[in-house]
Amino acid sequence: MRIGLTTLAAGCSAALLALTLRAAGDSPTPHADGLRYRGVAVQMQTGFGPYDTYMPLIREIAELGADTVLLSTPALMEHARGQAIFIDVRKTPAPDEFKRIIRDSKALGLKVVIMPIILLSHPRGSEWRGVIEPPNWDDWFRQYREFIAHFADVAREGGADVLMVGSELVSTEKYTAQWVRVIELARQHFPGQLGYSANWDHYKPIQFWDKLDLVGMTSYYKLADRQNPDIDEIVAKWKPVHDEITAWQRKIGKPLVLTEVGWCSQSGAATAPWNYYQNMKATPEGHEEQRRLYEGFARVWDGTPGLAGVIWWEWTASPGGIADFGYTPKAKPAERVLRDWFAAGRGATASGTASDSSPRSP
Repeated sequence: MRIGLTTLAAGCSAALLALTLRAAGDSPTPHADGLRYRGVAVQMQTGFGPYDTYMPLIREIAELGADTVLLSTPALMEHARGQAIFIDVRKTPAPDEFKRIIRDSKALGLKVVIMPIILLSHPRGSEWRGVIEPPNWDDWFRQYREFIAHFADVAREGGADVLMVGSELVSTEKYTAQWVRVIELARQHFPGQLGYSANWDHYKPIQFWDKLDLVGMTSYYKLADRQNPDIDEIVAKWKPVHDEITAWQRKIGKPLVLTEVGWCSQSGAATAPWNYYQNMKATPEGHEEQRRLYEGFARVWDGTPGLAGVIWWEWTASPGGIADFGYTPKAKPAERVLRDWFAAGRGATASGTASDSSPRSP
């Protein structure tokens, strides 16, 4: 079943007057190392029993030691040249259930980041959301604003901490004035922090970072030229990438959140981290490569000034383990690295609290 976004948005605006908003500018206290968000992502892509589907995963994330969960949820376009943006109730939790999930995640002590995304229901060839080109951009952005307003209302009423107003919409990013309208509308509906998640290779051209509180980006960089590299090779590949990103971040002057940090447990994951399909089999070597990639990331990025958050991609309902070759670290060697990393974050918090010198944008 499809529900048009205009219909969905019409019932949301009245709720603005009925709620007491959290004070604008409130932001979570950072750890001593500067990180506000040490989290794991969950893709919420069913409307059938979403509470019973996703809350067990979120409890597992809390048990890992995370302090943040990122909830990604879709609207759909048919393909990259389509015009309509629509919510399919079979694939997206209903607002009341979504808000319940947010509230109960907060009750577990987790900060909550909401990241609505666009998916293609019937992509043609290799199409993805980064190459969409609708016939009418003005109409597309009108629909997109309704989509973001809908989830901004859900995020506000549930008590979420952060709303990402988009993810990897590369072909849209040149329309700066349209994105400013999206951000301004989101601020009317949501009092928490706003960010945008850029694709790892397309963050510099964006011209609306100054309107946001957080700079977000994915991190699917090539980190090796061969399968099963050692950690020193991974670290050596990361360092120039790290230095380039952090130099740019200092110029932008906004806290950085890496919204997707993750690798499949496949041999060759370091050579093309974005390519889930390159070597779809589970092997001890692939699991070890994933573990080394987790450890290499931590060696390079831990303690980076200006880094406000790291969200690991992803935690799923799969049991994980030796037969799994996907992104989840569950029941794999990488999970031990992740648990230790979260524990180190808790230790940093216990040893002292960093001051938050990054004000919320007006």
